[in-house]
Amino acid sequence: MVNILRIIVFLIFSYIFVKNHCFHHFMAGISPYQPDSSKPWNKERVIHLFRRLGFGPSPAQIDQALASDPQTYIDTLLDGIKNRPLPVPPVWANYTAADYENTDNLKFQHRDEFFNQVISEMINDGLRSKLVLFWHNHFVTELNVYDCNRYLWNYYYLLNQYCLGNFRTFTEQMGKAPAMLVYLNGNQNEVGKPNENYARELMELFTMGENNGYTQNDVVEVARALTGWRCSQYSCNSVTFNNNRHDKNDKTIFGKTGKWGYDDVHQLIFTERKKEVSEFICGKLYRHFIYKYPDQEFVSQLAQEFINADWELLPVFKALFKSDHFFHHAFIGAVIKSPVECFVDMIRMAGYPSTAVSNRLRTILYGSENLGMDLFNPVNVAGWPGHESWINENTLTQRWNVTRDIISTMSNAENRERLRQLAFRLAGDESNDPDQITRLLTRHFLGTELDEDLHQSAVLHFKGDIPQNYFDDGVWDLYWNEAPLQVANLLVYLSRLPEFQLS
Repeated sequence: MVNILRIIVFLIFSYIFVKNHCFHHFMAGISPYQPDSSKPWNKERVIHLFRRLGFGPSPAQIDQALASDPQTYIDTLLDGIKNRPLPVPPVWANYTAADYENTDNLKFQHRDEFFNQVISEMINDGLRSKLVLFWHNHFVTELNVYDCNRYLWNYYYLLNQYCLGNFRTFTEQMGKAPAMLVYLNGNQNEVGKPNENYARELMELFTMGENNGYTQNDVVEVARALTGWRCSQYSCNSVTFNNNRHDKNDKTIFGKTGKWGYDDVHQLIFTERKKEVSEFICGKLYRHFIYKYPDQEFVSQLAQEFINADWELLPVFKALFKSDHFFHHAFIGAVIKSPVECFVDMIRMAGYPSTAVSNRLRTILYGSENLGMDLFNPVNVAGWPGHESWINENTLTQRWNVTRDIISTMSNAENRERLRQLAFRLAGDESNDPDQITRLLTRHFLGTELDEDLHQSAVLHFKGDIPQNYFDDGVWDLYWNEAPLQVANLLVYLSRLPEFQLS
């Protein structure tokens, strides 16, 4: 088994390595994607779009996208994310520590409700949830550090509110979020005793990049300018500004001297270091949504769009996802899925709502945690590194096991008819051809065709224990009682292929 796993992991890495060496010579830049015979607007590219922007498309979304002009459709998708209502605060959104006194596990019950909501939103929508997850891994905080439900909700709300909003405003608001004030010690930052933690990460991780346009003296001076903001994780109280703890003396930041405060710091970063901010953030967008190794020409053009848009994120995301570059075949299936992407993708591609797999919401949460992706508790302030760090021999088998458990719920007595209907939807008039049904299901869940030897193996898994003569005689079709379980058996097989681990 170990040797087999090594081979599979090698295939995944080799697949990415080959792609890494085949796209350096095509035209870069953010010119819009226009379908043609060499790069058609087909199911493969629709799945590629949704897996990068969200967690995979439902069958209905695939049909809708294929019937639309891609440029118009992507505009509509992103405008829809931007304009949809924000999450409704739960009753405990403003609970302080006092509200949880003399209660048994109520704080953790509320936290369970929160995580169930988060996973459900990933399954039912997927689009804004993917952006929230991205920014959570950018403006990193750790629930285990601040340990306050009120702060958790505030942080989550900000991620939803600004995921396609103004990045400068996003940054300004995040620095005063209580989860961030506790996590990076902003609430301990006061005149005469500046704490540099947040100031350093503000420039190094959140806006400009490591050692990119700032000095150690700038870190010290920015910390002084940010003094005075307070909250307490122990009481879970509101954020306040204590003017007596703010440093009112002159500070010199980026060579400019003044009695700078919180707003001034952001004004200086976003005016004096435009190039550094725009290229750092756009490079990070590229690495997450397109490929690990950025094309510098594309990043530079996208960065200029960012500046021109006065730090609005929506035009930048539109330029990225509507670009010809994004849809190049080299980037399709060239990113390793995170654990939560792996699990949610299976459910969404099958067209299941969260209510149908409600007993698996915790499976997704804890399965991801066991694989190194503890939601709202990234590994450190730099976030999850992603890419090949998600895969090794141990984590791969765990992925298989969690995905198998999810498929078992999808194929139980209450749910299995959805699998039959999916197969009917894909196969149409060919509902009695196991070879074609397998091919269509494979293409749907993997977003690509299999080599013929793997395809034949997939067909055998789909046929299962049904005697061959039933297929030969044309007696079998998707109306058979066993058909949904045959689909489930095929999905288990597909989920163990390297192609399923790639997005």
